[in-house]
Amino acid sequence: MTVAMTSDGARATALWEQALAFGDGGRPAAAVRVCERALRRGLERSPGIHAQMLITLACFKSELGDVSAALGHLDHATVVDPDCRTAALTARGFVLLRGANPDALSALDEAIAALVIAAPKGQQRGAGPSDLAAALLNRGLIHMSLGRLVDARTDTQAAEAAAVAAGRPGVVLMARHNLGYIRFLSGDLPGALHHMAEASTVLPGADLGVQALDRARVLLATGLATEAGEFTDQAVAAFTANRAMPDLADALQVRAEIDLAMGDAVGARRSARRAARIAARRGNDRAATVGEVIELRADALSRRASAGSRTALRRRAIGDAHRATDLANRLSAMGLTEDALAARLLQVEAQLDAGSGVRLSAGSAAARGERSANLAIRLHARVISARLELAAGQPGAGLTHVRRGLDDLARFQAKFGSQDLQSGAAVHGRELAALGLRTAVGTGSPAAILQWLERSRAVSTRLPAVRPPADSALAEDLGSLRVAFDRARQAALAGRRDAGAQRRVAELRRSIRSRSWTAGGTGAVDRPPTMAAVQRALAARAGTSVLAFFHGFGRDHLLVITKRSARYLRLGVVADTRSRARRASSDLDALADIRLPQPLQKVAIQSLSATLEHLSCALVEPALPLLDDGPLLIVDAGPTAALPWAQLPAFRGRTMSVTSSVTRAVAGLTAPDEPAHRHGVLAVAGPEVGNGEKEARAVAALHPAADLLTGDEATGRGVLDAMPADGLVHIAAHGHHEPDNPLFSGLLLADGLLFGYDVAPNLALPRQIVLSSCDVGQTDDRPGGEPLGLVAALVRSGVSTVITGTSRIADTVAEAAMLVYHQGLLAGASPAQSLVHAIEVASNDTGLPAPLTCFGAGL
Repeated sequence: MTVAMTSDGARATALWEQALAFGDGGRPAAAVRVCERALRRGLERSPGIHAQMLITLACFKSELGDVSAALGHLDHATVVDPDCRTAALTARGFVLLRGANPDALSALDEAIAALVIAAPKGQQRGAGPSDLAAALLNRGLIHMSLGRLVDARTDTQAAEAAAVAAGRPGVVLMARHNLGYIRFLSGDLPGALHHMAEASTVLPGADLGVQALDRARVLLATGLATEAGEFTDQAVAAFTANRAMPDLADALQVRAEIDLAMGDAVGARRSARRAARIAARRGNDRAATVGEVIELRADALSRRASAGSRTALRRRAIGDAHRATDLANRLSAMGLTEDALAARLLQVEAQLDAGSGVRLSAGSAAARGERSANLAIRLHARVISARLELAAGQPGAGLTHVRRGLDDLARFQAKFGSQDLQSGAAVHGRELAALGLRTAVGTGSPAAILQWLERSRAVSTRLPAVRPPADSALAEDLGSLRVAFDRARQAALAGRRDAGAQRRVAELRRSIRSRSWTAGGTGAVDRPPTMAAVQRALAARAGTSVLAFFHGFGRDHLLVITKRSARYLRLGVVADTRSRARRASSDLDALADIRLPQPLQKVAIQSLSATLEHLSCALVEPALPLLDDGPLLIVDAGPTAALPWAQLPAFRGRTMSVTSSVTRAVAGLTAPDEPAHRHGVLAVAGPEVGNGEKEARAVAALHPAADLLTGDEATGRGVLDAMPADGLVHIAAHGHHEPDNPLFSGLLLADGLLFGYDVAPNLALPRQIVLSSCDVGQTDDRPGGEPLGLVAALVRSGVSTVITGTSRIADTVAEAAMLVYHQGLLAGASPAQSLVHAIEVASNDTGLPAPLTCFGAGL
């Protein structure tokens, strides 16, 4: 991007180097000011320095969007000093690139050829490694934009080597970062994030908006819209402060994409229009036209959410269809085929919304979209194809497109070795999942509903367990996070706020999450079972039934499967269920407080009893005549997943386990027969649990050769080191539920929280974990329907069975239940069988509920 300089006085050299430093650090406006100040000081007396300063000024002015002035500076430079032609040609390629001029590639080809020949001979002033690095870096960018990724990688790697030789850390950073972006374009998102994170360490603290924006693009592609928004906001602030208008337009387009992903059509339209205005002022008609596609998508989003009259919506859809047609034609004429295809799909969607006739070309556009390299276009095309089939009265063919789209999404998710990214990516399937639900339920076929249900829960269902490799740096960060979190917590308990500790917690969380994103997945995706396969599995376990709950269009739904039958039931209103679930949880939390006065305890018990009765009648009783008389597999990944199922009147005394998918539930029926406790037992007591140490000692005493950690020995590291592989870990400790990221949920031990991030990569992973004194069975849904919580994280890591509470539990109740539970295990009962008996005994002994649930494979 800039040129090497022959020395012509210390002051001139210092100013030129200062300009380069500002530019490399992401501050082009400051670089321009330095160049202009240097020229005003009379450096024109030296033609070489004068020309080089003009070239540098041109490069940074183009970053501010003033391409015309930049080209003028370059023409002036070659007049001032004809020997700088090669350096000026290199800069011209960069300036033309910033102006989206197709002549940029030929200018850079000519410059690189001249640099390779002239630089070693010193025939051109400014012909050195710095110029070569800049030219190669910029030609790599052009190759990227044209989809020539092999050529882009070759040029960018050569640019990095030349920048290292020239001592230009800013260009080294950009080259390494761009290698990460090339990985992103080739579909390796974890590799992209890894390279980008490593590149950012070359110049720590640099105000580099482009790097932040590219990381935002990758995170948006993974579905982490909130995190992408944080990086985009950094980029917008940097570009605004530095008056880098071309980059600001790009950032505003990404901001609009993020708003769309988060359902904010108004914000998306506002950002897209602002980006288009900036692009138009710069004369970049292509970028301005591409921005119109985002506006159309925003209009489609608001159209679908509108509550207007059918006539008004039809009129609006017809207008949007005409706009999309015109836009698709203009984009095609510009050679922007992918963007034109996106507009064409929006045209067909608007025509379908209008209920008007759709041309035969609609199917052709959808078919082309299904072959696109862009995941978002492929999935949108599947939605369009499915809707076209449904409009033609072919629901089976429509569901085939839904199935293929969700399978495509599952393969995309399988590339990630991070639970965070896997669950975040589910957002890309929201529209397909909603269409699948509506279509499958409309058929009334339990087999069709099962296939839609399992594919819509791809992460929870069909991907291998996520076991990230051991990482010493991650372990160190987690240890630091434990300390910072405990410091912030102690300050909060003392009634004051420790801002420094809170900032440190936020910084460490960002670092840990970023590190986790770089792990790659296996790419393996399992096929969901057919209805016949599910029923065969149930037949092998006498009397077992499946109740699969799902939620959509404001209603609760239920699929009931036994070895002989399968039925779909339409249940009540989701809002009512959610409200009663919250009320039950509140009552259970109150009853866990031993300080609750007797009169209030009586009121809470009455309220809880009435609420559980309502939930039982709404969710369970319609299914009772359809169930066999044996154990129950409850499947739910929505607002009712964390209900205290064992407390519902219709389920009292029934053996049950709760999972997030039918696939996982059926897999649990083939779990190893040998009990987990025969592979070793670890009993742990955390601080601040009244009967915790007593409970842990009693559990350890029941199991021969069990390990016991209490007091100061019950640390996170101590627990991880003592975990028995395939064994049983019992922890009596308070928990912390983190709604934003399940792996930051954890258990309070002597040295702070033991996080899900600690457990996942541990070499010795237990088969069963019992968490007796906390409520980490809670769950939250990420957009896309993926459940978030510590239990989900542990199961996704490979733990087969987790016993825990979905609400707070009184210490006396936990102790009573756990002793009976472990006695049942030793007597040969399964985890689910032991738990149902333990709940009954503890409730009878204490007069209080025991809201414990068996999650995973426990029958």
